[in-house]
This record gives sequence, structure tokens and C-alpha cells, in this order.
Amino acid sequence: MSKGTMIAFLAGAVAVIVGIVLLVVWWGDFLVVLKGALGPMLALGGLLVIAIAWSEYQAAKEMERLTAQTQQPSQPAQTQTSSEQTQQQ
Repeated sequence: MSKGTMIAFLAGAVAVIVGIVLLVVWWGDFLVVLKGALGPMLALGGLLVIAIAWSEYQAAKEMERLTAQTQQPSQPAQTQTSSEQTQQQ
């Protein structure tokens, strides 16, 4: 293990320990911040879901349009009636 990797590992371990201690000490304040952030997080999450659904709807509509265009024959099919078929034979 290199010196830089060991320093990064120790710094990460110290940050985890300090973070857990501060979370326990400031638990009440953490809950206040969490409660305050819950509304905006739900609103932004809802907007994200709406944007994704709208994008999917537009993509499906475009795919349907393109599929319909490619399935149209270039020339209309000519159908013969049974009397025309007998006349040709």
C-alpha cells in the first residue's frame, strides 16, 4: 500500500468517526434540518418524475409516428376482384 493510499484511508476513517460523533451530538438539529429539507426534496423529486414521464411520453409518440411512416407502403396495393382474376386467366 502506497503512502498516499494509506493517508487517504486514515483520513476517510477519521471523517467517518467524527461524522458519527457529531451526528449523535447534534441529533436534534439533524432532525430539524431533515424535516426542513423533506418538503423541497419531495417537490423536486416529483418534478423530476414528471419530467421523465413527459420525456418518455414524447419519445413513445415519436416512435409511434416513425413506425407508422415506415409501415405505409410506397404505392397502394392493387387488389383485383374475382371477376378481374377470371378475365385474366
